[in-house]
Amino acid sequence: MEDIGFMCARCGGEVHDVTHNREGALDTVGYRHNRRVEPWDHALELAVGTAAPPDPTCDFCAAPDPSWLYYPTLDPEATDMFEVELDTTHLSDDDTAVAVLNMLYPWLACDTCSVLVADRNIDLLIERALERCPVPDDGPVDEETVRARLNGSLSVFFSTRPGRPQPSRAI
Repeated sequence: MEDIGFMCARCGGEVHDVTHNREGALDTVGYRHNRRVEPWDHALELAVGTAAPPDPTCDFCAAPDPSWLYYPTLDPEATDMFEVELDTTHLSDDDTAVAVLNMLYPWLACDTCSVLVADRNIDLLIERALERCPVPDDGPVDEETVRARLNGSLSVFFSTRPGRPQPSRAI
């Protein structure tokens, strides 16, 4: 029997819940696509079902067949408190929570994006993502919001993955 859970009715993608806690109290629970950055071509249409397994794509630009894998480099011996340089300018609470969740999972990169990562070139990574996946004029968010989301997610990525990538076949 397949696992039934939350999914997006529009794209069939997996959905996860995002909780917002402030000073020990649960403020809200929201739902997001289970991707590095919430897709900007459509809003989440929450449904119950079995999500389609995604084909591996570059987490930076969505190019197919990524070649490189970046594991998180958080110290397992450290306490549960750590600092991450996160640029939350123009990010909502949902976007901030998703950016922080990104530090827990490995990232896949295509050859082009892996070079941009090695150069730590956030601006060109954002331009490549927007070139490959343009923001639609009638989409749920504008380009400024998309750029802020990408900048937040990439700032977490660079704060938690300073090492070299591994071939993606290591998954």
